[in-house]
Amino acid sequence: MSLRKLVLWVVLAAPSVAVAQSIEQTDTTIALPEVVHVTAARMELKGANSAQAVSQMNRDQLVRLAPMSTPDALASMAGVWMQKTNLGGGAPFIRGLTGYHSLLLVDGIRFNNSTFRSGPNQYLNTIDPFTISRIEVLRGLGSVQYGSDALGGVAQLFFQEPAFEENLKVKGGLLVRYADHNMDYTGRVEAGIHSANFALLGGVSYNRFGDIKAGGGLGTLQPTGFNQNSWDVKSRAKLGNKMITAAWQHLVQHNVPLNHQIASGVYSRYHFAPQQRDFGYVRLESFYNSKVVSRMRATVAYLNSVEVREKQKTGSTVFRTERDRVDTGHGAIEVLSDFLPQWKASSGIEYYFDYVNSSASDYNEVSKEKDPVRGLYPDGTVYHNGALFSMHSIDVNRFNISVGARYNLLRLNVSDTLFGNTILKPKALVGHAGMVYKAFKTLHVLASVSTGFRAPNVNDIASFGIADYRYEVPNFDLGPEKSLQYQLGLRAVTPHWRAELQVYRNELSQLISNVASTFQGQDSLDGFKVYKKENINEARIQGFEFDMHAQPLHKVHAFANLTYTLGNNITRQEPLSRIPPLFATIGVDWMIAKSFTWRVEALNASKQDRLSSGDKGDIRIKTGGTPGWVVSNTRMEFRSSHVRINVGVRNIFNQAYRIHGSGVDGIGRNFWISVAVNI
Repeated sequence: MSLRKLVLWVVLAAPSVAVAQSIEQTDTTIALPEVVHVTAARMELKGANSAQAVSQMNRDQLVRLAPMSTPDALASMAGVWMQKTNLGGGAPFIRGLTGYHSLLLVDGIRFNNSTFRSGPNQYLNTIDPFTISRIEVLRGLGSVQYGSDALGGVAQLFFQEPAFEENLKVKGGLLVRYADHNMDYTGRVEAGIHSANFALLGGVSYNRFGDIKAGGGLGTLQPTGFNQNSWDVKSRAKLGNKMITAAWQHLVQHNVPLNHQIASGVYSRYHFAPQQRDFGYVRLESFYNSKVVSRMRATVAYLNSVEVREKQKTGSTVFRTERDRVDTGHGAIEVLSDFLPQWKASSGIEYYFDYVNSSASDYNEVSKEKDPVRGLYPDGTVYHNGALFSMHSIDVNRFNISVGARYNLLRLNVSDTLFGNTILKPKALVGHAGMVYKAFKTLHVLASVSTGFRAPNVNDIASFGIADYRYEVPNFDLGPEKSLQYQLGLRAVTPHWRAELQVYRNELSQLISNVASTFQGQDSLDGFKVYKKENINEARIQGFEFDMHAQPLHKVHAFANLTYTLGNNITRQEPLSRIPPLFATIGVDWMIAKSFTWRVEALNASKQDRLSSGDKGDIRIKTGGTPGWVVSNTRMEFRSSHVRINVGVRNIFNQAYRIHGSGVDGIGRNFWISVAVNI
């Protein structure tokens, strides 16, 4: 279906919602000035004053969506394209970039570590969506605010905050979710203690995901299902003019299959078994009656990632186990300033430390012998990342000016018994300048220019093993990737509708890419061609993003977004790899009664046949490109003071489709129900 037909679909659907009766609506306010963003400037900033593009999803929207995973939640946000190599994965493409070119944050703390890969990965899937209160996606460079990796954008997840209550209260909740074809059995229990100066909230979740039942008669994709369990706790305490926040999360996934590797026949087993993540932090916030230091935040955090890969080639008697563990320490001090009513700033210093353990072994099922081999990375690798930054927001008459700068210094220590030792010390100085001109009360003009960088990480420099149908060997002579982005936009705001158009161009240089190489005189290992990474490419990504929300009637909310991305590898004179096609979402929310809301939506993607040479050799992409598709969904919510029931149907017309670059086909017609009870 074309986009023109998609628009016609909504026009025809509109009369069905136009007969709505007037009722009180409490959660569909769409006036942009009331939206507050944090990610774009590292401080609270009204959306109307931000020159950058930000998509946002709140807790109420998350509960209504009832996503199976955190990637599924981001997939419904404007400007985000979600590639899924497997059911246990999900990598957001933001302005044509993914993997270590897009930065993930959790409560302001980097989720990316030094082993993140260049292409799609699965790490976002290790965050339980039930723990999230809000999601913000900064579309565009975020290097000044957050440092390395934020060349495409920044996706920040905010955990639920336990609320303070004047009188002591103990609260609890239970949620169960089911999807037919045995695709989803989920349960969660929460409990909290709330008082005037102390609050605590914790929960336990269990998920059993069955194999995907694909649309269009494609059948069941085996193996794709897996199990996961998690627990989390977060507390806050008031101590005079100070606030202490402490949080911890644990999640483990069991036997997560990489379906496309198995379905291709290359492997009989390729599983993550297990994949585990732990994350915790303590934050002290102090509030002062001072213009220079109105608030100070000090944070200490710990992140741990364990990934075990079990692989066995079809017909082989050798079973390989690879284990990578990354322990990350983090410390930061941030000062928020209110120099003048019109001048706010966020400045600080932060430091991250990665310690990488990597090992592997081969077990011969015939001889019963187990041989240790080099892991994917050199065992004991250390990565340091320190920075100074300052961001400012200044109101001058009809203008809001945003400026900022960051200096980053990194150090990578590699001790490799096979390839030798090395020390790399990349550094970068980046800046940002943006402007919002309030030409009229309802129309704002936006402009910004930013520079960015991504320092080479352990995966770039020292990986030795199979990745995406190639055998990678280390290269210790790599420098930072660089970026220069220009952005122009228009933002229209009225009490009943808002719309935003962003046009951008991102110039990328010294991009790290794989080039054919040899190892010990051989151009292939274990049946795969040998490659190493070099700073050889220049590229350009440009496009536009349109997002609109309208409230034609008090209880009717219509929405639409459209994203176009054009990426070119200038060095190779070919399209940039894995660029998403033109895609759009359009739909209507109708509050039939105060306790009953109904949504109908359609998601559309055009055919993507602009392929790089790497895309053409990727078995996840069909010959000639990925076909276009339209998928329609509907869901309803019934709500009372203590019970919330959400039901829906995904892919109503059971269309066969695949998100471009993904390793699995999309889910077919699928009924789901979610029931939450709070006491």
